[in-house]
Parts: sequence; structure tokens; C-alpha cells
Amino acid sequence: MSPTSKAKGKEASGRSTKERALDDLVMATNSSSIVSKRSVERIYYPNEPHFFRFFVKKFQRRAPLINRGYYIRLHVIDVAVRRFLERPSEKRKVVINLGCGSDVLPWQCMTRYPDSCRNAKFIDIDFPDLIERKCRVVQETPELNSLLTGLKTNVGGHVVLQSDQYVEIGCDLRRISDVEQALSTVVDISHCEFMFVAEVSVTYMETEGADSVIRWASTLGQAEFCLLEQVIPDRADHPFAKTMLAHFEKLKTPLKSVFTYPNINAQRDRFINRGWSQVDVNNLWQIWSDDRWLPADQRRNLDDVEPFDEWEEFAIFASHYCVVIAKTNTEAVELDPSSSKNPEILEVPVLTPDVGFAEYSGTRGQRRFGAAMKLRNDLGEEFLANTFGLGTNTRLRSYDLYAKESPIQDIKTNHGGPSTRMCHTITDLGDYGSLLVGGRTSPSSALRDCWLFNKGVNTWQRVHDLPIPIYRHGVARLGYSGLTLLIGGKSDPSTIFNGCLLYRPGSGWIECEIPGSNYHPVYGSLLLSFHKATRSITGDGVQFQGVLAGGISQDGIIANQFLRWNLIIPENGKPTISFHGTDDSNLSYGLINRFGASGFVSPEGYITVIGGIIADDVVTRDQDILIIDTFSSPYRIVSTCRIAHGPRPLLVGISAELNNNGQLVVMGGGATCFSMGTFWNPGCYTLRCSLEEVADGSPTSHSNNDNWRLARIVEITEGTERPQISDPCSKQAAVKVDIPRLQINSTTEFSAILKTGKPVVFEASNLGSCVQTWSSDYIVNQLGYDREVVVHEANSSKMDFNSKNFSYVTKKFGDMMQQIADGHKLYLRALSGDHPSDRPANMKDDFPQLAGDFQLPDELSFVTQNEFSSVLRITGPVNMWLHYDVMANVYCQVVGSKRFILFPPSDVTRLSFAPGSSSSSIDVFSELQSPSLAETHPHEAVLNPGDILFLPPLWMHTATPLSNLGVAVNVFFRSLENGYSAGRDVYGNRDLAAYEKGRQDVARIANAFGKLPPDMRDFYLKRLADELAQKSLG
Repeated sequence: MSPTSKAKGKEASGRSTKERALDDLVMATNSSSIVSKRSVERIYYPNEPHFFRFFVKKFQRRAPLINRGYYIRLHVIDVAVRRFLERPSEKRKVVINLGCGSDVLPWQCMTRYPDSCRNAKFIDIDFPDLIERKCRVVQETPELNSLLTGLKTNVGGHVVLQSDQYVEIGCDLRRISDVEQALSTVVDISHCEFMFVAEVSVTYMETEGADSVIRWASTLGQAEFCLLEQVIPDRADHPFAKTMLAHFEKLKTPLKSVFTYPNINAQRDRFINRGWSQVDVNNLWQIWSDDRWLPADQRRNLDDVEPFDEWEEFAIFASHYCVVIAKTNTEAVELDPSSSKNPEILEVPVLTPDVGFAEYSGTRGQRRFGAAMKLRNDLGEEFLANTFGLGTNTRLRSYDLYAKESPIQDIKTNHGGPSTRMCHTITDLGDYGSLLVGGRTSPSSALRDCWLFNKGVNTWQRVHDLPIPIYRHGVARLGYSGLTLLIGGKSDPSTIFNGCLLYRPGSGWIECEIPGSNYHPVYGSLLLSFHKATRSITGDGVQFQGVLAGGISQDGIIANQFLRWNLIIPENGKPTISFHGTDDSNLSYGLINRFGASGFVSPEGYITVIGGIIADDVVTRDQDILIIDTFSSPYRIVSTCRIAHGPRPLLVGISAELNNNGQLVVMGGGATCFSMGTFWNPGCYTLRCSLEEVADGSPTSHSNNDNWRLARIVEITEGTERPQISDPCSKQAAVKVDIPRLQINSTTEFSAILKTGKPVVFEASNLGSCVQTWSSDYIVNQLGYDREVVVHEANSSKMDFNSKNFSYVTKKFGDMMQQIADGHKLYLRALSGDHPSDRPANMKDDFPQLAGDFQLPDELSFVTQNEFSSVLRITGPVNMWLHYDVMANVYCQVVGSKRFILFPPSDVTRLSFAPGSSSSSIDVFSELQSPSLAETHPHEAVLNPGDILFLPPLWMHTATPLSNLGVAVNVFFRSLENGYSAGRDVYGNRDLAAYEKGRQDVARIANAFGKLPPDMRDFYLKRLADELAQKSLG
């Protein structure tokens, strides 16, 4: 619903000024909602007509979590209405949207299911002011009114717009008699079958009024009701529920019904008690997993729409929204294919061990999806670290160091190490060190590097990379050995690693054979190994055993998979791992099979499962921690634990570790609560008893001195101590740093980034309609097939500016695009259309047919105001050579993907740039792992459509395409007030005036020493060079 002025006419009578103001606030919730729905419409439904765009002035791309949340909301309404429309009936079908706001359900249905809508009528009901505005939009928009016949407005009796297919009624839903009277003027109620839709609308009404609407709707004969609104399945103190309720309270639009009907059982009773004979209630998380609502192939296809990895947050959001499908006269209609599911009840003791809580100060400690690690100081005192992960604004290249109340001595820390990442793992290998494996920057940018933390000197060392990049994988130390097992994980947004890897120190990763078909590939599972190792049956090797639980499968749902595994490592040959299901019918698999959980195995065989998400519902406070006995037959859950002391935590995105006393320490964690805010765990939690004591059912409280608290933050910086490959036989290589990826929110943020002078990728940026429309055919149609352009035509995929291994050729635009599609090595760097040798390129002047489709986000207004040139780039299968630009620029990826490698200006002397040249002939992608570049500092980024790479001045860069066709707009801008060369500079990479003059001075200085003996000339020139180098440091 949308902002409005005072209600008018009869609707305002009897309503105080304060009450009318509250109505306006309820209507204002429409504004944010339709912007999000517009984002979903454009991204998730690119191939059908878009109608939200007529109600949303400016497109704003929402975050993936919000997009997917609104997608499932829109989808479930669409499915429910479609089922209603498609069911045979002799009566006229009428779909009534209660509190419709600016929803476009009628037009979506008429275009998606035209045959089913022929005998249907859609009726929108909302506050008069909102309906009047909606009416004006319909009248002024041919794409909306062209689908309507017999259109007339201002009919009277609250009917604002009427047509054969669609009606708008401006009426307060609290006035049911007025609503029914208006309804009776547009349809014959006795000859109609009704479908009522209330998507997060009647919950803003007083509960008594909302219940009256539900009861009234059941009296209209044959009817259905689809209600979608919030619930609080685990009480109002659940962190998501608490954040959600506070959000709506802040907006002064509190949720009214949620306390009377807090869960799906209460909602079912609500409808049964008000005349509805069949009622099915599910939450959105249950519906997400139900093939009858959302088929598996449709879920899988969503990975191709938008990279997504916010599963914990999506599950918690979806568990707090219910969908009621209620019907009258059920003998006349078939049952809904969905059936309500009740949460699993676990009848075991719920323990409340003593918990120590140490509150964080400010934003310190706010870190999600990191990984825990043990450290110790010179005295052997224990410390814990929460490493890397996601902070308040971006991924972090640091770790939070935790200590007990009063260590005798601090710990010495080293500031070199891995690059920023999240969703990685760290496995404690005892005296062998701690092994960091993989992780990701964005869901599209998985990492393959692995690092070993040496506990003796507290330093990181680079070890063997994974054979493929992986994040969200399961890892476990095998017994007490130095071996590590890895199963599953994701290598890109839509690919699950279907193998199993074994890590041996000094040898790297070995792929294991997996016989049989019991295991289905997953990511985010819990992988645990029992401590005992035994000889293999054949006697020529060793075997380990453990369990694998949960994870998300390729179908996008939590896998109902609890497997025992047996790994045999022969003395010669490949390791083999086999999986076997369990027949423990009494084991509550729904609570054990989780995604994103942490876990530990005690020497006695007890498994502790901590946090994460489950299928169908939220993990309740009493189920946050499970204790499972695996040495009994069958396995059984012996107890659960609840953290009852201190503020209630959310055990999602946490880093959990057992200290040397077997006590559980929970660090960091929290979640983005959809569009309603972010919840961060407010401190560090310490179970003041060992997990063995918890498993025995007799937790004993220990001293308060056992509390762990955040001591300090250790930053990992570049270029301090370069990590080395640990294996002597391995060659030294440069270590790549991932360029930070973030979403830009203000011009102030961009100013700070500009001042910092380091590259950044702005994700999911609003570049205009070009990201959706710029297909090859579209571009050719807009510019004309016969338009001529000058392109680079190369013989090799590795273009080299210095050797000029390419030619400049003139081609017709249509021919160029077709040849790129055929794999020809072509590259277009557009020049000024009228003055290519004198003026910089400008999209608006050179390609006006495309310029309207492209825009820079408002947050980059500094770029627009100081623009030097805007260049259209179209890339085939060729690499751009290594070069630098003197002007700052932003590279906006529109079509396809591209991998960039950047080097800071300090690396210029290591990259073979000839004096006065801005290009190098080094083939970075071939030589990056070679010793020749070991002393450089490469920064890497992969750009996908909608990404913007900020390239600071003088950062050397090269790029290679990851798709057959790449289209980008590269905007150069002046970031210096003065100092640029006064001469002609078409490309924006002419060196600064001071450098050009300095080169002339160097030539004169060298000539001054020309008559001296060589050794003396060398002596003094080196001294001058050293002096000049010292000046650069001052």
C-alpha cells in the first residue's frame, strides 16, 4: 500500500485525524513492497510483459535475499490463483484482492492464463485514495487498459473503475457492509465462485476486524481464501521475530494478528472457527520444498537467474510467513494437493547448562560465516580466533582474537596470510597445524587456495590448492591424524562438487573413489569423523569412519540424508569411501539433517550438533543444540540444550569451537532479517561445562574465569610476510588477493573508496535496462546491421599491444557480432564516431540508440560529474593486454563475465613496462603461478552482469573473457584537480605532465654523466636513483 493524504468523503467520517494518519502509514507499506516486486518481475520474469513498472518510477535492484523472498511470495499467490481459475466450474470465477495496493495480479493472470481468465473477473479493494491513484495509472497506461473492455470510471457506490474483466473498489475493509454492497453492484454473488487473496494486508487491521473479513468471506457460498502473512513460530523473542516486530513498530504499522495467531496451528483454527470447512496451512519454507508448489526443476533453474547463497536467512524468513488455503463447500472441489505439516516434537530432556556471556562493544565481534581456530602463546595458554567472514559492510580480512578472562601473557600474531573470504573451513589438525580450505568472495567467486596455520610461530603458509574452487564444503580431521577429508560443497552458483577429496600434508589433495549410489551430492552438510582408526579388512591400509548429515541438494532443498561413511586408505592406490544409510526409525532425522550447522564428536562417541537450519521449520530454542549417542544401537538423540542465560542468540553464521577443557565457545553469528534489519549476536557465549557432561545429563558449572571474551582484532595486511608454498618441491608463486565486493549505498561511501585508492567491485548495481535487454540481436537491431566500426582482429587469443599481434579492421556491426558468436577473435573498443583521433568516446553521442538503456547508479554521481569518456566495449574470445590507465575509471559489465587481474602501482618495476609505455607484453594469465611474478601482488575479480569494477589510477590490469560474448561500458573520469597532460588524450591513459617532464630531465641527467668512465657513471646514477627512490617514500 502507498503514501496518501487524508481519506476523503464518506470514508473519512467517523475516523479521527490520528486514525486517518495511521491508515496512511499502512498504505505506505505498499511503496517498498512494489519496488521489491518490480525487482523480481524484471530479474525473474524477463520473458513476459512487465506491469509493476507502471507503478514504480525507478527500478531498484534488490539484494538476492529480498528478490528470492518476494519471488516465493508472488509465486505462491500465482499458483493458488491459477489452480482456482483452472478448476472447472459452472459459475463465474471472481478473484478479490483484499488490500491490493499496487499489485498487478489481474494483468499477470490475463497474460499468463488467458483461456482460464475468459469467464473470470478480478476485483481490487483498498483504501479510496490508493485506489484512485491506481485508477489513474490504469487510465493513463495503454498496456494496462488495452486488456480491458467496457471500461468506465467513477461508477459510484465505492466502485472507482469497472470493466468486463477488472473492477476497482475504494472501500475500507473494516466496513464490510459497504464492501458487500459495492461487490453486489458488479457481480451476481449467488452465481459466482470467489477466491479471496490477502497478501500481508489484513494483518495490519485490528484482529477483530480481520477476523470479521475472514468470517464474511466464508458466507458468500462457494469460496476460497488465500492468506499470506507473518507468524512467530518460536515466540516473539526469536531474533528474527524480534527484529521483524520492531521493524513494523518503527514504521508505526504494527502487526496485529500475529500474537493471537502466532503459528500455523493457530491460523488453521482461526479459519475453521470462522466457517471454512477445509483449511491447509504451511509456511513458505515448507512450500519452497514442496514439488507441488514449486517443482524441483524450477528451483534448480533459479540458480541461473541470480547467484544465491543466503540459505539460512531465506529459511528463517520463509518460516516466519504462513500461507493459508481455506475452502468452503469442499465436497464440490478437490482437496488442495498440499497438506499442512506440523513441527517435529522431540521427547528428550532439554538441558539448560550454565552459560557465560561476554557482551561485544559496539560493532566489535560482528562477524558471520567465518571459521574458528585455536592458537596458543609462548606459555601454552589457549586463544581462539574467529577468522575472516562477513562484517557489517563487507567481507573481512582479519580475525577476532578471543581469550579467557585473564591470560598471563598476550599472543604474538603475524599479519600476513590469506585473502578475504567467507564460507570457508578451518580444521584443527593438532600438532600439524590448522588447515584453511577454500571459501568464497561472492557466490559466483569460489576460492581454491588452502593455507596451513603453524601453531608454533602463529604464521600462515600457502599449501596445495584444491583441484577446483569450493565453498560450503564439509571437512573433518580423520581421527587424530594429519589427514583431512572433504565432501561436497559448491564450485559456482549452480554446481555442487560431487566428489570426495583427501588431504595429505606434503602431498596435497587426492580424489577418493565413491562406489554405490547411497550418497547424493550436497553442500553445507555436517561431516564428522570418529576418533578411532583401524586396519582395513584387507590389512594393507587404514580405515576411518564417521557420519554425514544434511546439506542442500541440487534440488535446492535440505537433503534428508543421514549416512555413515567408511573410508579405506590403502598403502598404494586411491582411497575409497562408501556410504550407508541408517535404519534407526526412531531417530529424528528432520532435526539432525541441517544446513550450515557446526558439530563435534567426543572420544566417547557423542555427536554434538549446533545451530544451522532444518527443513520445513525454524530450529527452536530448545533444539539449538542436539546430543546424539552414536555408540548405541540404534543411534539416538539423548538430550538437547538451550542457551537460556544471557540474550537469546541466533545460531546461524556462527563460529563454534571446543576449548581444551571440552567447553563449547560460540563466537559471532547473526543474520540479515530480510528487509527488516540485521541481527547480530550481541556477545560471546561459553558453555561452562564440557559437552561430555552435557551428554551425561549432569552439566556442572565451572568458574566465571572460564568465560571467553573478545580481546582484539588482528588485521591481515598485504605485503608484510609473503606466504610461501610449504612443500620444498613446489615453485614460489604470487598469492592473489580477492578484490572486495560490496554494494554501494551512498555518494559518501564512494568518496571514501575513491580516497582509499584501491579497487572495489560494486555488486548488483543498477545499470539500467541494458543488463536485461542487450542481447546480440538487440544491439544489432538498435545500431543497424550495416553500421561500420573499427575492431581489433587478432590471430591469437592473447593480444599484445607492443608486438601488435592484431590488426585494425573495419567491419559491419552485424558481421562483427555474428563472427564473435562464431568464435572469431575480435574486440571492439569504440571510438568517437565523428572525431575518432581527436575526441574521447561518448556513449550518448556515439551510440544514442543504446545510451538510454545504460546508467550509472546515483551513488556514483562523482563519476558522472567528472566524466572524461564513456566507452562501449564488445569482446570476443581474446585477452586484453596488461596496461594501466592514468585516469580513474569504472568498468561496468553488462553482458557475459570477465576475469580481471590487477596489480598495484608499486608493482610497476616488476611487470616489464618499458620507459614511457603504459602497456606490457607479459601474459599474466600464463605466468601468474611462475616464479617470475612471485614478488608481485595480484588482485583478482570476476565480473558478472550488473557488477562495476572501480579501477584506481595507475593500477595495472589485464582481463580475459569467461563467456563467448562480453559487453561493457567503461567510464573514465578525472579524480585529480590538476596535473593531467595538456596534450591530446583520446584514450585517457596519457601519462601525467610531471612524468613526461621528468623523463626529459632523466635524459639530460644521463647525458651529463656521459663522458665519465662506465664504473663512475654507474656509481653516481645509482646514487641518484636511490635518492629519487627515497624521495618517493617521503
